[in-house]
Formats: sequence, structure tokens, C-alpha cells
Amino acid sequence: MLSKRLYRNRNKVKRLLHIVPVSILLAHSYEQFESGHNSYIFFAIAGFLFLTIAILHPVIEKKLPWVDGVFFIIEGILPIIVAIDYFSLGKKALPVAYLFVAAVQFFIAYKVSKKSLAHHKLNH
Repeated sequence: MLSKRLYRNRNKVKRLLHIVPVSILLAHSYEQFESGHNSYIFFAIAGFLFLTIAILHPVIEKKLPWVDGVFFIIEGILPIIVAIDYFSLGKKALPVAYLFVAAVQFFIAYKVSKKSLAHHKLNH
């Protein structure tokens, strides 16, 4: 039942896949702001930029079908930056969770890119 709903609402699922890392990034930005670090502005800008991309995902994907894999790669790099930030603050377990999120993003980027290349080869 759930898989049928997800299959029918592919655009919503794709948006959700982009919104989850954005929410993590914005939460990190807020945490940096609360703790008095100046790096919060960079995370906030990146978060709002990717939130805009997530909202406009269907429009962008129609014009640039290859862009999905690129977004996932960039969204995989951002948790690595957050993890490095946490490692520099001396935290140990939380950065590992961010590295796991980055690994998932890279795996999704690989799958999406592989599927896009196969689709492109069929159409040309």
C-alpha cells in the first residue's frame, strides 16, 4: 500500500529526498547560531538554497534531467562539512551520524545517476 502511494507520488518523494538533508542543515545552522559560532550563516545560506531547489525540483528536472545526481552529490558533501565542524568541536558520535547520512546521499546519487544514464542511452 505504501509502495503504491510512493510510486504514484514520485515528485513528492523526490522533493522529500531533498528536503530531509536541508532540514538537517538548517537544524545545524540554528545550533551553531545558538552556540555563538559565526559559521551558522554559511549553513543557513546553503540550507535555504537547497530548500529552494527542493521546492522547484520538478521544474529544474524537466529542463536538466541529469541534475538530480548532482544535487545528491552536493547534498552528500554538506553533511561531511557538518561532520568536520562537529569533529573540530570535539564531538565523537554525532559526526559519525552525519557521515552515515553523507554515505546514504552518495549511494542515492549513484543509483539516480545510473538510472539516468540508462534512460539516456535508451532514448538516444
